[in-house]
Amino acid sequence: MKKEVRYITRKSIRNIQICCIWMYVFFSGVRVYASTTADSVYFHIKADTIREIRAGQVVELTYALVNSQFDTASYPVFNDNIEVVSGPKQHKCSSYTLVNGVGSKSDETCFSYLVRFRKSGEIQLPAASVTVGNRTYTTPECRVHVNSAGVDRKRLKCSLNVEQLVGDYVRYCATLTCNTRPDQNPPLLSINGETTRPSSTSYSGSEGKEEYVYRYYFNSEGYKVACEKLTFGGKAYKLRPRKCKKRH
Repeated sequence: MKKEVRYITRKSIRNIQICCIWMYVFFSGVRVYASTTADSVYFHIKADTIREIRAGQVVELTYALVNSQFDTASYPVFNDNIEVVSGPKQHKCSSYTLVNGVGSKSDETCFSYLVRFRKSGEIQLPAASVTVGNRTYTTPECRVHVNSAGVDRKRLKCSLNVEQLVGDYVRYCATLTCNTRPDQNPPLLSINGETTRPSSTSYSGSEGKEEYVYRYYFNSEGYKVACEKLTFGGKAYKLRPRKCKKRH
């Protein structure tokens, strides 16, 4: 069976896969060595990398079986270079593939991990396998390039703001905006003492300027919003909490 090498880069993307869990994400920085097959069912690895991966940064790795559901799974064994933060978590999603201008949609059965790479360099991801009836599917060889943890602190900028919404089901929207991706995936806010995940996440990049935006919707009479754990390259970034007293 001939071995095909696929490169997914920021400038030339032949095969774009979009996983509809929270948002559409372009998967970059992942080098995959895949065996060619005529079978529409296959098993592969995806990483939710936006732009790049840094050592110490939390990244979601997804092991996805396309166009089928598996009966049993042999989960990956991670070595000391990769710290497992959480997982495996099973879920289903859809994938859209564009090859030579021709698009196709497929369904995926997945299990995912949140991981943190402990060092920089080219890191091989551990393989996994699943069974479907009497057939076994194993992920092809997959490597990621991990950059050093260092971040240019002089250009680093984040802001935290709270906006009161009018004529909506929720009262407030807290927005965390950064020009560099945080180590946390995703960053969590403390809203009135409760840890809160973002309701939506977005990324934009143009003319060399990046922007990562996390929005958190909530209801309350008053609020205290804080980002208690926000780090870049393992170093803390402090943001002033936002407060509004309850109105009587």
